[in-house]
Amino acid sequence: MRIIEYIEDKYLTWRTGLDKQERIWHKWHEENVVRGASTIENMFMNFKHIIPVSTNIFDLSEPFGWVPCEDFQQYMYPNKELGDCIVYYFARGYVDQWDGRFHINDLRHEQDQVFVATNNGIDAMMIALKYS
Repeated sequence: MRIIEYIEDKYLTWRTGLDKQERIWHKWHEENVVRGASTIENMFMNFKHIIPVSTNIFDLSEPFGWVPCEDFQQYMYPNKELGDCIVYYFARGYVDQWDGRFHINDLRHEQDQVFVATNNGIDAMMIALKYS
């Protein structure tokens, strides 16, 4: 690594509060997940597999939030490469009776659901078997 790259990396780490690996993850996440989408299918339009899972992907003994359990972390970045890893989202909403899709809506929510999206077919099958 050249000295200029090193200084630039240190500056960006200081400025953003994120190290290089975290900045790469956030950039990839912003490019592949549509945060303002109204349905789960639209939110994860860049992924081949979308799996509804139960909340047992989280370590419920953690007192400060929804932390993925150790077994589930094997499918996440940095344990997997960026194009091969999973993304999960805890959604509130309802399943529309006309189109059968899950619509994200905090005002009219009939259910809470966790969704996992991935491009890896083998991981999708394993997640569906373990956590659905």
